[in-house]
Amino acid sequence: MSLVIDADGHVEEDMDALRARLPDDLRDLAPVWLGDKDGRVQYALEGRVWTGRYPYPGGMKNHVSAGGERREGGKDPKVRLAVLEDEGIDAAVLFPSTGLLFGLLERADVANACCVAYNDLLAEYCASDPSKLVGVALLPQQDPALAAAELERCVHQYDFVAGVMRPNRIGGRTVDDPAFDVLYETADRLDAPIMLHEAYNSGMDTVGVDRMVSYAGCHIISHPFEQMTAMVSLTLAGVFQRFPQLRIGFFEAGCGWAPTWADRIEEHFELAPDDFLGGDPKGVLNTRSYVTFELEEPGLGSTCEQGWADNVCFASDYPHFDAVYPGAVKSVKERQLPADVEEKILGLNALTLYGPRLARLIGR
Repeated sequence: MSLVIDADGHVEEDMDALRARLPDDLRDLAPVWLGDKDGRVQYALEGRVWTGRYPYPGGMKNHVSAGGERREGGKDPKVRLAVLEDEGIDAAVLFPSTGLLFGLLERADVANACCVAYNDLLAEYCASDPSKLVGVALLPQQDPALAAAELERCVHQYDFVAGVMRPNRIGGRTVDDPAFDVLYETADRLDAPIMLHEAYNSGMDTVGVDRMVSYAGCHIISHPFEQMTAMVSLTLAGVFQRFPQLRIGFFEAGCGWAPTWADRIEEHFELAPDDFLGGDPKGVLNTRSYVTFELEEPGLGSTCEQGWADNVCFASDYPHFDAVYPGAVKSVKERQLPADVEEKILGLNALTLYGPRLARLIGR
């Protein structure tokens, strides 16, 4: 049987448990779910009320109801392990859900405390079976130094295999800001990739949503546009060249755009070489960056054929509303891709992305 790694699954945070772990003076500033207003999610954040601009298509169950039905595996690790067994998944690398909202926090100390509490809770979830449930550290990108410290803590204390932050501008900084060098240096030294993961949240600085007038428009735009923008910015800033082991994931945005986008970036080196601080990017992006594919995405085969077969990973997105469940792995196998390509995208590429730490955890 081929190795199958879910390179991007999610957990469902217990926000009450998270707040209980915060320092007394910060507890009232953490995100608190208030309910919904005409189907739009409402949270209190640092004493401010945040209301989603548009209703979620899955309502209040948007992030806990794979296939449109409530799924408990996001919060119950025993259920999650049964899901992995049923789906034929050997291990799942786990990302936040509500935690992706922490970019709306303005105070770095609040964001850091929330990320620390989240990561501690995730470690407890993964402890149910560390060979199958694997953590990614949520990073407080409002302060790059704190983000670097939290990545180091989670790698050493919990064997987490990567750090995750948003591709968006957070705290006034885009991901190419020199202030993030301390984080990229830490990730490079630890051999732990940095995962950029988008999620549409109104009120967060997001490329293109100012032109949209619906949830669908914002969601369509936000995921690929933010990742494409981040890829350009990091390449122009020479981040890959300055940190030679650093691998970066541009996740939950599909894969079909990657070959054409990388080609467009590389072509511009000929037009404006002085704009590329790391020099010629030829061959960098399809060896050092990784993407995931939508399970029904028509461009998957073409993407692999265009030099990205080693850098596309399988992701279930479980337990989110639009996740394919049950049958995610089955749907990939039914595509009848070449055997070597199927083997890579279902597991081997994720093993390369997350590195020796993941291989050790899952016994490979």
